[in-house]
Amino acid sequence: MKKVTIQEVARELNLSRNTVAKALNNSPSVAYETRYVVIKKAYEMGYSKLLPVVLSEFKIKDRLNDTKTIVVLARRELSTFWNRIIMGISDELNKKNCSLQFNFICLEDEEALVLPGDFNNQCDGVIVLSVFKKEYVHKIIEQDVPMVFLDASVNTGETGKYGDIILFEGINSIAQITSHMIAQGAKRIGFIGDITYCRTIYERYKGYLQAMSEADLKVDPQICMTEFTNRHYYIYEEIEKAMNALPYMPEGIVCANDDIAKDVMTYLREKGISIPKEVLVSGFDNKDETAFLTPSLTTAYISNQRMGRRLVQQLMWRIDNPEMPYETITVNTEVLYRESTIRNK
Repeated sequence: MKKVTIQEVARELNLSRNTVAKALNNSPSVAYETRYVVIKKAYEMGYSKLLPVVLSEFKIKDRLNDTKTIVVLARRELSTFWNRIIMGISDELNKKNCSLQFNFICLEDEEALVLPGDFNNQCDGVIVLSVFKKEYVHKIIEQDVPMVFLDASVNTGETGKYGDIILFEGINSIAQITSHMIAQGAKRIGFIGDITYCRTIYERYKGYLQAMSEADLKVDPQICMTEFTNRHYYIYEEIEKAMNALPYMPEGIVCANDDIAKDVMTYLREKGISIPKEVLVSGFDNKDETAFLTPSLTTAYISNQRMGRRLVQQLMWRIDNPEMPYETITVNTEVLYRESTIRNK
């Protein structure tokens, strides 16, 4: 980060460099009011050589002694996708002179409503990366600190009572992907994803429904695998069970994310079904491996590191503005069309 100089402070205040230098040294040759203005501006600009005694005299809090502790809570399901979000969080917290306390939450602790042992109300803010069960969210809320949630339950109004929510845009991007499948000749298109699990998956399903409606195509609920499952279709066994129960094979399958899509592709290959010749398949998230699947996977791109930074920025704003109404913020995504949905070249 670029260091702030005395000359830059002087330029901001339209004062001479000599006056600013004397003020920063708390020289009595500079009027008290001028010293206060200079020291306050230098502090705001991030000037690094302010003396603690000067800050104390003018009742300006030393940012070096104002380190905030930010707690991040997440399930033990990390991958490169989540790692990049955490990297973005860490980078932004470092810029803001905050310490990061990262805690994994295992399924047993979530069920037993047990918070991490070192998580207490001494922290300054919380970022919740995973969609935890309602009872566990209420346990977190008891800490009574500013919170930002990445994603939320389907009923965002419930989570939105307690903190800000940041979502990945899903309706428009999935509508685009579904419309693209239709343009490739697919008419019987299904969807797979537990729409009871979280808001983002539910909105991706809405995008699929929107595109089917706009194309005047009937949605067949028999090929929409949307009901609750214990692991939300994130394990192959649940994918296999759902696919085996289909009355017929769809011409296209819109998957709620890349992990589901990868297992759907594995299932289709094991059954000798060609992608994309017989079945078009899409995902969401643009995980690293999607471009190297065979065929490469159509998906929606998410800037994970930028999302991590955005979570911190929102939390810092919330800490400074606790009285403002809670917000639900949507971050746009970009569709990447690849071989898995391209039939007509």
